[in-house]
Amino acid sequence: MFTDKLAGARAPMSSRRTDGPRGDGPGYRPLRCQGEVAFASPLAADVARLLDVDPEVDHWRCWIAVDGLPFPTDFVTYGDRGVEHVFVRPEGTTDADCDDLPSGSRVVTPSDIDPVRLENAKLILPLARWRVSLDDRVRLLAALDEEGSVTLADCLSIIRHTSRPVAAVAALALARVVDLDLDMPLGARTRVIRRAD
Repeated sequence: MFTDKLAGARAPMSSRRTDGPRGDGPGYRPLRCQGEVAFASPLAADVARLLDVDPEVDHWRCWIAVDGLPFPTDFVTYGDRGVEHVFVRPEGTTDADCDDLPSGSRVVTPSDIDPVRLENAKLILPLARWRVSLDDRVRLLAALDEEGSVTLADCLSIIRHTSRPVAAVAALALARVVDLDLDMPLGARTRVIRRAD
């Protein structure tokens, strides 16, 4: 998802926040954040969106103090990769003062972000709380069990109890009931849906 830059990329002293974190404004309600939501920059808010759709992240917290560091980590994530400290920094920043990051840390810069995946995350995250009827959920899972995979076009007939079947698919994907590939642009009727691993 992101390129690990434990040795090379360090945040310069000038990039450390002095004005404290802020929210990302209306429209984005984090899905897997535990605790207060506060982002230090729009870039950090984009990283949060990617954490929300990362299948290896169970949940995350933001703006957490780290023992021995004069600045907080932007995110602490918990999941398949264990506990990770994520530091979000502007492009091309290095700083010898930041050599003592905790183990399991990574530095994320704009070049580490896949723009297609980010755009897809922005498209589906507002649908995370879309209500999917039990009938539609069972019908879709039964189709997946029988066929192995279906397309978004197939879902238009499989999902019957909502006027927006694609929204229902997105909600089920964010609930990790089905797998929706976010590494390619969304919107094609031939987009393949599978059961989540």
